[in-house]
Amino acid sequence: MKSNTKFRIVSCLCLPAILICLLLPVSNVSARMITQILPTLTITEEYNDNYFQTGTDTFEEWITSYELGFSVGFLNKKSQVYLEYNPEYRDFKNMDDRDSLDHNASLSGTFQPTKYTTARANIAYDGHDGNNEGDSWQHSAGASIESQLTKTINIFFSHDYSNSFDQQVRTGDYKEHETHTTQAGIHKLFGEKNRMGLDFAYEKDNYKNSDADEYTNYEPSAFMQYWMTPKDGIEANAEFEKKEFEVNSDDDYETIAGDIRYIRKFTRHLDGYVKYRHYLSDRSDGDHQVFHPSVGVDWDVTEDSGISIGVGILFHEWDNENDDSEDIFFDIDAYKVFNFSPRGSLSITGSSKYEESDEEAASLGYNISYQAGFSLNYLLTKQLSSSLFGSYQIQDFQEQNVDRQDDTVEIGGGLTWTPLKWLQIGANASHTNFNSDGLQRDDYEENKITFYVKFIPEKPIRPDKTVSRKSLEKEIFD
Repeated sequence: MKSNTKFRIVSCLCLPAILICLLLPVSNVSARMITQILPTLTITEEYNDNYFQTGTDTFEEWITSYELGFSVGFLNKKSQVYLEYNPEYRDFKNMDDRDSLDHNASLSGTFQPTKYTTARANIAYDGHDGNNEGDSWQHSAGASIESQLTKTINIFFSHDYSNSFDQQVRTGDYKEHETHTTQAGIHKLFGEKNRMGLDFAYEKDNYKNSDADEYTNYEPSAFMQYWMTPKDGIEANAEFEKKEFEVNSDDDYETIAGDIRYIRKFTRHLDGYVKYRHYLSDRSDGDHQVFHPSVGVDWDVTEDSGISIGVGILFHEWDNENDDSEDIFFDIDAYKVFNFSPRGSLSITGSSKYEESDEEAASLGYNISYQAGFSLNYLLTKQLSSSLFGSYQIQDFQEQNVDRQDDTVEIGGGLTWTPLKWLQIGANASHTNFNSDGLQRDDYEENKITFYVKFIPEKPIRPDKTVSRKSLEKEIFD
């Protein structure tokens, strides 16, 4: 059994590596290749006043880290390949048995075989010791391809694999599990702003030891947006989800959801809308229906940037012991970067949703969730920069046998001083406050302070390192 597991892990990690090797650019007369080799050295001192994230009997720890980084980049007009290797020695002040040398490596590549086709692949190995309760690690790999078949038709396909030892939402324990996620879709444009498409997603979450949160998920969906006049449009979405649990098949369910939205354009950058969404979950313990009317506005909305805020009411009907109810719901979908001066920028993100639970809380059932965060960066002087970030997350699990709400607040900031081109000195601090009224999780507060010195000979060439919604949310929520 263990050999089969290792074979699956090696297979999933090796395939993207092979693809990346095939993407390695070849220097020739028509395509100039840039090669950059960049070593770095980072020394970090971290203080944590609640290392095990407990509500009582908190444990203080100081960790000194020595990280020797090494990266190689190969870039030309059609492809970019990056290899990074960062061995890190971690020295614990109070827990000598956790002193370790961790090997962290990643390989990523992008290749554009034709003008309208882009392929990407990545593989990452984080070698932290997973035998230490409270530590975490993740080994991941992924590959994707996007192509414009015709002037109006785009297709995409991606597969992501992860083998991780991280904290489970339901229990707070650290557990090892594998996830496979496959996505595919075809989108068509018709007219200047009209579009439609079909998407499909498959996800499997498998724990090393049998767990109630193991599941397999299938989710086809479709969407359409049509503008009847330059100022009047209609948007519709439909989706079907089938989730099968490995441990308890009685928890299996099927969900059908759809919405229709009338959009009125007020100005070039401001829309108003009226929306209705219907949600039906077919479960063994009784159906659950949600009737959801709402109104709202969209400001400067593009495919990946804008702010959409609406308000409505969720009318719940349960065919089980849960009581019918009404909840006010704020429909939020926001991601925006404000470059308010040459010295500073503000990035914000926010979202809300209601659905059957996913990821590390699949067995907790239906929940309403909100998350919002920001990252502020400002250049105080030519050599001194500052940063400030904050986030708030709430998950409200409304099943009668669960009835639990988790709230997480985090705020932090830091300063970075660059006295020389090859030298950075920085300090960061953060505060986390987690509260849960569930019996399986303890409330806790945690404070971290970090000092570091980094030696870096030159600035790396990474044209793909741009601020995106995914990278911003990973930075402030994870």
